[in-house]
Amino acid sequence: MELSEDEKFQLEWIMNHRVEDKDKELFSQLDSFQKKEIKRRGKKMRRSPAAWEMPVPDDEIDLHGLTAEEAAFAVERRIEDLCIAGLKVLRVIHGGGNPSYGNVKRVIDSHVRSQWKNRIDFYKLEPDNPGASILRIHLKKK
Repeated sequence: MELSEDEKFQLEWIMNHRVEDKDKELFSQLDSFQKKEIKRRGKKMRRSPAAWEMPVPDDEIDLHGLTAEEAAFAVERRIEDLCIAGLKVLRVIHGGGNPSYGNVKRVIDSHVRSQWKNRIDFYKLEPDNPGASILRIHLKKK
């Protein structure tokens, strides 16, 4: 079967350009503990090094369609439920902000800094997903 001009050009380009495995390069930069942890989990390594330090969520709550006040109330109830269940890490899916609903993320950030500051150990945006945040609840020891 004869190749067309486009196919010949593509084949020549493929033969002259090296393919790089960026995951392999990132993996080679990790220390032995991080490599073992990735292999132990059996999950594919994320590209963003900031994502390796994020806690893995035990539960998540989606706030799309809620007003800012409804969202704050829903997150507070979910935090209470997680405390009862003995779970610590919650993914809050707040989205990018919709003017007609109010800025849900801004209100959640405000509550984390003020009303929930004694209950939350860790609160950050997910590195690969700016529409969600991770928060870790401080469980009281009995």
